[in-house]
Amino acid sequence: MSTKSAEVEKGQARTILVVGAALITLFFWTACNDPFNAPKSWILSIIGFWLLGWVIFQIRSQWRELPLKWAIIFTCAYLLAMTAAFISSDNKHIAFFGEYQRRTGFLSYISLLVVFLASAFIFRLKSSKITEISSITSGFILAVYGFAQHFNKDFVHWVNPYNPVLTTLGNPDFAAAVMAIFLILNFGITIQSKYSARFRIIAALNTILLIVVILFSQVRQGLLASAIGIVVITIIWVYQRNKIASYGLLGFSLILGSLGIVGMLNKGPLSHFFYKTSVTYRGDYWRAGWRMFVHHPLFGVGLDRYGANFRQYRDAAQSLRRGPDLVSNAAHNVPIQLAATGGIFTLLTFLALTAFIFWRGIIALRKTRGAEQITVAVFVAAWIAYEAQSFISIDNLAVAIWGYLLGGVIVGISVIDEPSMITAKKKMATQQIISSLLAISALVVSVMFYQSESSYHKLLMFPKIQSREQIQPFTEASRKPLSYGFTEPTFVFTYARNLAEIGNFDGAKSELIKLIKSDSKNYEAFRLLSEIDEYLKDWSDAIVLRQQMMKLDPYNQVNLLQLGTDEKNLGNLTAAKAIIPLINAFAPNSQEAKQAQTEFGK
Repeated sequence: MSTKSAEVEKGQARTILVVGAALITLFFWTACNDPFNAPKSWILSIIGFWLLGWVIFQIRSQWRELPLKWAIIFTCAYLLAMTAAFISSDNKHIAFFGEYQRRTGFLSYISLLVVFLASAFIFRLKSSKITEISSITSGFILAVYGFAQHFNKDFVHWVNPYNPVLTTLGNPDFAAAVMAIFLILNFGITIQSKYSARFRIIAALNTILLIVVILFSQVRQGLLASAIGIVVITIIWVYQRNKIASYGLLGFSLILGSLGIVGMLNKGPLSHFFYKTSVTYRGDYWRAGWRMFVHHPLFGVGLDRYGANFRQYRDAAQSLRRGPDLVSNAAHNVPIQLAATGGIFTLLTFLALTAFIFWRGIIALRKTRGAEQITVAVFVAAWIAYEAQSFISIDNLAVAIWGYLLGGVIVGISVIDEPSMITAKKKMATQQIISSLLAISALVVSVMFYQSESSYHKLLMFPKIQSREQIQPFTEASRKPLSYGFTEPTFVFTYARNLAEIGNFDGAKSELIKLIKSDSKNYEAFRLLSEIDEYLKDWSDAIVLRQQMMKLDPYNQVNLLQLGTDEKNLGNLTAAKAIIPLINAFAPNSQEAKQAQTEFGK
C-alpha cells in the first residue's frame, strides 16, 4: 500500500480538474459551425469521463467522511432523477447530447456532476491555491481578449449581432457571468495578506481589468453578480472585526439587493439602473417553462427539449411581443429549465444539492478563523455569484463548469482535515486503465461530432448554385455531415432544405418525414414540408401539416393565416372563414387579422 501513489493520483486528478475547467472556458474552434459550445462539450465529456474512473475508485474511501457521504448521496440522487427524465424523453439524441448550439443534455450533466464530486474529494484548504492560480490565468486571458474585442482588434472576424465583447464564450451575457466569477476570486486574493505582494498585485490588476471589460460588455448581470460576491467577502471581513457592523452591512445589502431585484422588474427607485427589455423577454421564457412543468410534473418535457416545446407552452403575449418566429430553446433560469425538462425529481434533487453546498459553506465559515475564513468566504462568494446569475441565465458549459467545480471545492474545504488516502499500485494502475478507456470513448464520440461539425461548417460556405454541374457536389456536401455515426437533427433539416432548393422535392419530403417520425415536435420540419406541399399545390397535405403546426404553436397568427389560404385554395371557404375568429381570439389588431378578414370574410 502506498500513500505516495495516492498523492500522485490525487495530484493528477486535481491538475486535470483545474486545467480542464480553464480549457472548457477558453477553448473555441472556428472550423466548427458551433465554435463555442460544441468543442467545450467535447472537452467536458473527455475530462468528466476520465475523472469518472477516478471517482469510482474513491467512493469507498471517501464514504467514511460524513460530508462526502452526503455529497455522494445527493449527486447520485440528482443523477438518478436525470436518468429517469432521459428515459422518458421523446428524442433520445437531443436528450443525451443536448440541443444544438447549447449542448446541455444528459451527457454534459453527468460530466458536471462528476466534476463536482471529484472536486469535493480532492480539494482542501491547503490544496485550494491551484484553483486560484487557474482563475487568475483564465480571468486574465478572457479580460485581455475582451479588451481587444472592444477596440475591434479581434483576430477572428465573428458574425456577431451582439456587443463585441464575446470573449471565448460567444455571448456577452455568458462572458460577463464567468468574468464575474473570476473577478471575485481575484479580488479575494488581493485582500489576503497570506499571499506574496507580487501575487496580490497581479490579482489586483486583473480585478481592475475584469471590471473594465465587464463594463465594456454592458451586461448588468455581470456587475450585479460581481457585487454580490464582493459584498459576501466584505461582510465576512467586517465580521472578523466587528460583528454588529457586519450585521448592519448584511441588512443594508439585503435591502439594496431587494431593491435591485425589484428594479430588474421595472419597479422601484433602482429600475432605471437595473431594468432591461431583455428581463421582460426572460419573463416570457419563465412562464413557458413553468407551464411545461405544470403539464409534465413528473419527468418534464424531456432533457434539453425546452425549445421543441416552447411554441406550444408560451402565451399570446410572447408571440405578439416579438413575433411568432422569435423563440427560445432555454428558459433562462436554471431551476425552471430543470423543472420544465426534467420534472419534479430533477428539480428537487438539484435544489437539495444546492442547499447542501450552501450549508457546507456555512459550516466551513464557522469552522475557520482569520485568513482561512477569508479563503473560504472567497470560494463561497464566487459560488453564490454563479448561483445568482443562473436565475436569469442558462447553464452555459463554460460558466457551469465553475459553478460545479466551486461547489465541490466548498464541500471539500468544509471537511477541513486532509483524509488519509492510501492506494495500492495495482489499484491505481487499474483506475488509470479504466479512466483512459472512458476518456478515449468520449474522445472517439467527440471526433465523430467534430467531423460532422466541420463538414456542416464547410457546407454553409458552399457557393450559390449557378449551374447544373454544381448540383451533385452540393448534394454530396449536404449529405456529408450525416455520415459520421450520429444524426444531428439540425443537419438533417438542412439537408432536406437543400434538396428542396435544387428541386429534389421527393428527396426533401422523404428526409423531413423521417425527421418528424423521430421528433414529432420539430416545428421547422413541419413548416418546410408544408411549404413544399404548397409549392406543389398539394393543398390537402399542406392543410393537414398546418393543422398539426397549429397544435404545436397555437398562438401563431402567421401559420393560421396560411392555413386559411390553403383551405381557400382547396375550395373550403367555410373552413377558411373559421380561421378569422381563431386569429381574432389573441391577435385582433395584427396585420394577419386584417388580411384574413379581407381574404376570407367576404
